[in-house]
Amino acid sequence: MHIVIFTGGEAPLPHDTVFYFSHAPVIDKVIAADSGLDLLEAYSHFYGSTYDFKPDLIIGDMDSLKDTSLLQKYGKTRSEIFNRTKDFTDTELALQRAVEFVGDRASGRITLVGGCGGTIDHFISIYDSFSTPFHADFWLGKHELVCCLPAGSRLLVSNVRPDQRISVARLTSAFSGGGIRTEGLEWEWRSFRKNGMPSISNRISDDFYGLKKPVSISVTEGSFLVIVPQSAVLQKDTLSPAGA
Repeated sequence: MHIVIFTGGEAPLPHDTVFYFSHAPVIDKVIAADSGLDLLEAYSHFYGSTYDFKPDLIIGDMDSLKDTSLLQKYGKTRSEIFNRTKDFTDTELALQRAVEFVGDRASGRITLVGGCGGTIDHFISIYDSFSTPFHADFWLGKHELVCCLPAGSRLLVSNVRPDQRISVARLTSAFSGGGIRTEGLEWEWRSFRKNGMPSISNRISDDFYGLKKPVSISVTEGSFLVIVPQSAVLQKDTLSPAGA
């Protein structure tokens, strides 16, 4: 099952997400978190009948929704309206519901659109969510695409140029440690920093770019975030026993 969450804050323009959605699984459910309903409406207009970007759930305190008429437009949609006095962000609430919808995380996918920039506390809460059970698998920021890569998984990154950044970050729950292997980067995993962010502003090697080979990033222990351009095409799979 594929769940898409639209939330507030800075977000990619709809046309910048064409690569992602054209290579993603069919969308089963859509959640709008507060002003993410404004964003959802923009995506619905852009994509038209290509994708059914109509909310299955509207959630949040609605304190930042710009077009309040959308609540009437989607009046028959299931909604959960919260009091502003709460210690969870609307995005966190949406992620909790999405995890409930998906059920089996191994076979499901949660995509978060937006939440990049805006207020720094909300941005940090999304980053921190990747250290909890309630997190997205893919996060579409304003300019970058973030992929959560847990132990036992591999990510193939294609459709990137040598002048585009590929970065690897640790989760907030792990300042050091973890096991990662790469192939096709300008500087490989043996040169990664042992503490903090392992690799920032890395890039595809000239050899792999010339041969049109995808960059391979594998995680054998712990979890990492891989940050790539919006235009990148990602293939995420499970490591074979030999690669574990």
